[in-house]
Parts: sequence; C-alpha cells; structure tokens
Amino acid sequence: MTEEKAASPAPEAATKAQSPPPAAASSPTPEPAQPEPAHIQADDEVPDDTDVDSSWGEDAVSSTASISSSILDYRKENGRTYHAYRDGKYLIPNDEQENERLDFQHHLWYLTLDGRLGFAPPAHPEAKFAGRVLDVGTGTGIWAIDFGDEHPDAHVIGVDLSPIQPSFTPPNVHFQIDDLEDEWTFSQPFDYIHVRAMSGSIKNWSAFLERCIENLKPGGWLEVQEPGRPIADDDTFPPDCALAKATALFAEGLAAAGSPLLDVFTLKDLFNGAGFVSYDEKRAYWPSNPWPKDKKLKEIAMWSNTNLSAGVEGFLMAVATRFLGWSLPEVTVLSAQARADLNDRRIHAYWPVISAFAQKPE
Repeated sequence: MTEEKAASPAPEAATKAQSPPPAAASSPTPEPAQPEPAHIQADDEVPDDTDVDSSWGEDAVSSTASISSSILDYRKENGRTYHAYRDGKYLIPNDEQENERLDFQHHLWYLTLDGRLGFAPPAHPEAKFAGRVLDVGTGTGIWAIDFGDEHPDAHVIGVDLSPIQPSFTPPNVHFQIDDLEDEWTFSQPFDYIHVRAMSGSIKNWSAFLERCIENLKPGGWLEVQEPGRPIADDDTFPPDCALAKATALFAEGLAAAGSPLLDVFTLKDLFNGAGFVSYDEKRAYWPSNPWPKDKKLKEIAMWSNTNLSAGVEGFLMAVATRFLGWSLPEVTVLSAQARADLNDRRIHAYWPVISAFAQKPE
C-alpha cells in the first residue's frame, strides 16, 4: 500500500473511550507534489448496497547474512511478526498473512503493467536478456522467480531483510539477506536493478539512487515501481473520512520513524539528480473499488481493493503503536473503518502508480 499523506489528527473512534491519545510530536510530513487529475469516469450504476463484496477483503550475506537462528527469531508484536535482521527498520509484518498479500499484490502489479514485469528494455518478455539483475526488497521473491523463469539466461539476485523466500527456485535465481541502505558489496555490477514498493522503507532516496547508479554497468537500467498517495478527482474523498485518516496516519508514522513516504511525482528529478539518462515513466491507477466505468479499471479495482483491505491493519499497526502512541484496539477500529471506506463505491479514490526507468550513461 504503498503505496502517503500529510499528518492529520487521530480519527474519531466508535466511542469516546476509544479515542486515541495525541500523536507523539514529529516533523510534519511534506505535502506531495500535486499530479494532473486522471479524470476517471465513475460508473453511474451504483448498487443500492454501496459496499463492494466484503468477501474480497476477507479472502484476500551482510552482507548477505546467513540464515542463523537470530535472523529467524522474528519480533512478535500485536499478533503479528516482523523481521529480526536490522530489527525495526521495516515496519510492515513478515508473517504468512502478509506474505500471501504480497503474492496477491504481485498479480495486481502484473495486471497494472499489462502482463509485464517491468517497462525497462531488459524486462521485455521477448528480450533475449542474459545480464545480472538485482531485485531490491524482493519480499517473497515472486518477482525475481518470475523474471528468472522468463529470462533463463539472466542471473537474478533478490535481496531483503526477511528470509521469507522459497527454498526451491530456478537455478538462475538466488536470494540474500541484506540491508541495501548499507554499503553494497556485490562483486560485479548489474545490468538491471528493479525496485518495487519500497516507499517508506528507504530513508534517503537521493543517496539510494546514487548507490544504484554506482552498481550498474554503463548502459544499465534502473526501474522503480511505486504507488503514490490516494487522491480523487471529485469531492468524494474528504480528509476526514476514515480512509484518508488511515493513509495520513501511515505517512505520519513513517515520517516519525525516519523513512518518509516517497513523493512519486519527484522521481524524474531524483533520477536526473543521480545522473541517469533516457528517463521515461508509465502511469496507471489503482481505484479503491470498482467505482470506475472503464472495464479494465474495474478489474484492476477488484484486485486493488482486496490487496488494500488485506493490508491496511498491517500497514498501520507498527507505525501507529511504536511511534504515535496508539493502542492495538485503536488501530483495529480505524482499520475496520478504513476498510468500510475502501468498499464504499460512493468514494472515488484511487492511487496513482508510476513505473519510472532510466539508464546509466554509456
């Protein structure tokens, strides 16, 4: 979920007793750049019951450290587990519930990118690509495995803080446990670096992109795929609705943790500042539910609704309880209210999604 909002007051809970305490003082979250509105047409045929089918949300070594008992001794908190290596750096759970959501989200990306793993030339399905690939924040490893299957002559390395990847992988795919905000120690540069949904996990994007270009071969490609902050083209997504409050809380908590959400509309400037050339980007949209009239957006919306509904509590739990003084019940209440808004077809919210890619000069 990615996936960003300016700091906002805590939401009103169901009863006075549930009202959350004041948030801990933190630097204000900067306002994101305002994108051009997408002008997505809403479907006039809204069911009498404005909720989306509720079942969607329910179904829904260092360097390269070795897999030691300490790395597998996950942090347990509020009924979820979190990574142990560099404890506290990544604020979203790593348990089975979240891993299933990540694999589900991978298919959402696949639909969004028109059946592709990326838009940079090395990711073209018919490319005879045989270079070195780095997948940053590989998660369950599903993107790396799919890329390795699609390009059997490529050598793919997936890196993450959590050892949650499968043991059986294509022979050209390998995983490492590492923190890529530390110094990179790879023996050879890469031809293609892929970064997806790392907003809120990287403290300094300018420094990170400089590290990427240093570790690319001349002519190599970097691709960053990120959702932006949810917006609407009309007045159906007010800042006092639960979904807006939840996204604001997420952004506020990440800023307090020192890893603010990325403003995706600054990616071009960030790439250019790091020295990349031939910049290009593709934009798409994740509607909150099937409110759009467009048939493809309706399909994507069904997947994005399930993805976000399944993830909202995990997105909020650590940032709110560790950094903003919230309790487990308060997060649970806001999460339920946000899910209700996600399922309300009268709310025409959507997440802009950007795939940005560029080259290191030859």
